[in-house]
Amino acid sequence: MKKYEVFREIYNPCAGVYIFDANFPSEVETDDIENSLRSWVPVDFPEYVKEVFSDGTIIYLLKLPRMERYTFSEI
Repeated sequence: MKKYEVFREIYNPCAGVYIFDANFPSEVETDDIENSLRSWVPVDFPEYVKEVFSDGTIIYLLKLPRMERYTFSEI
């Protein structure tokens, strides 16, 4: 299994910025990132945008009523 550092950010539409969720676990071990995301989202899995960067970082932008952004960086 791969180990990732994970950041969860929740979009604040009033301020137009993402706020870090300090109560979210900062590390996860998984071979299936999308399955891990599905376990954290309590509703049907929403539409999302996935970006993969050259350094291996993966960002998911979930289009929930309040958008959430999850950043995975392999440790």
